[in-house]
Amino acid sequence: MKKEVTFKESRIIGTTILLLGTGFLTSAIPKGSIPLFLFNSLLALIAGALFYYFWKTTKHNSKRYFSLLSFVMLNTASIHLAIPLLRIYYLTTTFWVGVIMLTIMLILPYIFSREIAFGIQQPSKSKLGKIYSIYVVLIIGFGTVAYIGSLSISTDMIVLAIFAFLLALFCLFIAPVMLIKPKKMNEIMNE
Repeated sequence: MKKEVTFKESRIIGTTILLLGTGFLTSAIPKGSIPLFLFNSLLALIAGALFYYFWKTTKHNSKRYFSLLSFVMLNTASIHLAIPLLRIYYLTTTFWVGVIMLTIMLILPYIFSREIAFGIQQPSKSKLGKIYSIYVVLIIGFGTVAYIGSLSISTDMIVLAIFAFLLALFCLFIAPVMLIKPKKMNEIMNE
């Protein structure tokens, strides 16, 4: 049964405010940047416009609407969260490793979105372990490079930036699952 989502239930305003907040906070790491704040705010407002568009077009199907809302929210938040670390390590080895990791996490989860979806729903019966292994190797490799790079940089925001970057990678990892339609998700679960 498809449930209609009212504007009050749509979470458009709350989610947009959340994204504006994360944009504001991450633009202040390691030091405040007005252009970055404006970029992050614009990104959050574009996401808010997308939320409204999704609500107008899919409000009669609550599962699909909230999946699309979550997809845009996770991708916007991952951009916000990845920027501080890239700013701290700009044009160093850690920066380039971070860019490569972001690129991998932008591509790999879309290739394995069905397996990730099945793994989220049925963790004990999936091939998701292989994907998690790749993810763990990337995280350990990146952590090593980030730590070595942090020895030459003096800022108190390194730990926060690394944590935010890892959270961004996690958001990118699960975001493609939100694009799977409910009917397709049922097929995946019945395989």
